[in-house]
Amino acid sequence: MTATIELPQSMIKRLEKIAASSRRTPSALAKQAINDRLDYEEWALAQIDAGFADIKAGRTISHDEFWTSIDAHVRKKAA
Repeated sequence: MTATIELPQSMIKRLEKIAASSRRTPSALAKQAINDRLDYEEWALAQIDAGFADIKAGRTISHDEFWTSIDAHVRKKAA
């Protein structure tokens, strides 16, 4: 599937400037940028789902337990 997107002129100029310096086409840079962002978004959503699964399974600690463990860790490092 091929799609066309509209970009602001300022973004096109940035793409062209980077393309000229990197010996890549603006299209290749845009494809890579979109792909990288999609990879990140998929990863982030998977992390959120994993967090919800941890909550559902009871694999959590309270706010107070968290700070108590942090304090103990800091004291141990300082000793």
